[in-house]
Amino acid sequence: MAALHAAAFWFAALIFLARTPYVLRNPRGRAAWGATGVGALGLLTLGSVVPQTVLDGALGGSNLINLVQNVCATVAFWLMLRASTDDLPERPMLAKPVALLVVVVAFTVPFLLVEERGGTDFDFIVHGIAQTPMWFYATVYMVSVGLIAATTLRRGVLQNPVALVVFRVGLALVVLASVDEVASLTADHFGVFPAGVRDGLRLAFDPPFYLGIVLIVVAMASLTFRRWGRDLRHRGHHRHLRRIVRRHEVRAVERPGDPQARTYDLVIAIRDAEVQGRTLDDAELAQVRSAERKIGRAH
Repeated sequence: MAALHAAAFWFAALIFLARTPYVLRNPRGRAAWGATGVGALGLLTLGSVVPQTVLDGALGGSNLINLVQNVCATVAFWLMLRASTDDLPERPMLAKPVALLVVVVAFTVPFLLVEERGGTDFDFIVHGIAQTPMWFYATVYMVSVGLIAATTLRRGVLQNPVALVVFRVGLALVVLASVDEVASLTADHFGVFPAGVRDGLRLAFDPPFYLGIVLIVVAMASLTFRRWGRDLRHRGHHRHLRRIVRRHEVRAVERPGDPQARTYDLVIAIRDAEVQGRTLDDAELAQVRSAERKIGRAH
């Protein structure tokens, strides 16, 4: 599973870095961007890139890294819920900041009550699941993630229908994995089912959970790639229109930032100049009309 953890981390980290320039210009994308970054941090704590002993050692070597990992995952899923419900008339209750605070406190308190957390242990929860506080800690965390993912699946919206399908498949896998993990934790704590069944439940968690995360990140990243393509096309139109503006000495006021808005400003300025008597040749008219069509499709 280390390879799956590492692949999920690097994918999320690269998408986070790739999205950063766009997000600095467009605040609307910051929740999804933050979810990818916090999610990457949570994946880093799994130890597939930097050994868990090193990370946990920096925190005192008492498995605090496990709590950090679960807090990061919860925050990442919550930010994804925020990002995908941004355009709704009213966000779900779970998308409110107070809900995130309640959830994190609800599983942090049992974690702090776990006795003798010992040295760094990747299977910290499995080895301590007999303790009631450990069971509460892991179960409350997993139920919370499952509920957030299920709420996002039911209420979340993305602009692109293909990305939305991928997004929902990823969320469905996370919900499925969460149900499996709650069943596994309960079976291990209370000793129900034969050992082989309990082992199977435990091993069944990682593939759907981390594949789900990758699909969610892919869906969000696809929107960024589409924006990059759109911006490249608008920049091309903008260059052509700038030449027309200079050639005809048209006064144009351009808004800073978004290439689409700047292209639109030039189209308006050129059309106003036509009304005032400026005449464009056929090639220039074709460029202006092409820019208008592109802007029209974007709305």
